Amino acid sequence: MFSATSRPTAAPDAASPFFASLSAHYQAVRAQSVALVQPLLPEDTVVQPSLDVSPPKWHLAHTTWFWETMLLKQFVPEYPVFHPDYAFLFNSYYNSLGSRVNRADRGTLSRPPLADVYRYRAYVDAHMATLLARLDELPASAAELIELGLHHEQQHQELLATDIKYILSTNPLAPGYFESEQLAMSNE
Repeated sequence: MFSATSRPTAAPDAASPFFASLSAHYQAVRAQSVALVQPLLPEDTVVQPSLDVSPPKWHLAHTTWFWETMLLKQFVPEYPVFHPDYAFLFNSYYNSLGSRVNRADRGTLSRPPLADVYRYRAYVDAHMATLLARLDELPASAAELIELGLHHEQQHQELLATDIKYILSTNPLAPGYFESEQLAMSNE
């Protein structure tokens, strides 16, 4: 975590402990989101059994959309977006940033497939690594947005955990969270 006392008032030097810590924290937070979804089958990541639940695939894509929209498009000149329709598909309540799929309809998004969402994450993460490497060239507001983005993704990790529990609990087959991994190991 970063506190107001640890945050620099000017853009940090790329060799500074703040930069190294921010970069490592970014990687760890992003990896945790994937780790939460890893035990699921791809089919588990699309369902939305309640209006209060968002599909895990949507969470993975939405948090990636945040990085692309709030940082890369703002701080990387001529940044090539991964897919032009993802802004509509994965925006949530940021009305000033454009229209979006209604929350109740997130479970209808059978496309893009989960594999494409993982490719989207890898694409954005690669561009974020470049941005983080030149953080010292950017205004201090970039580091603040990165910190905000980390908290945003961690909030979605909490939502992911509760949404996954709800999704699995409403399935009549009563699958366990680690069941797909256990089945794969027992079939080897």
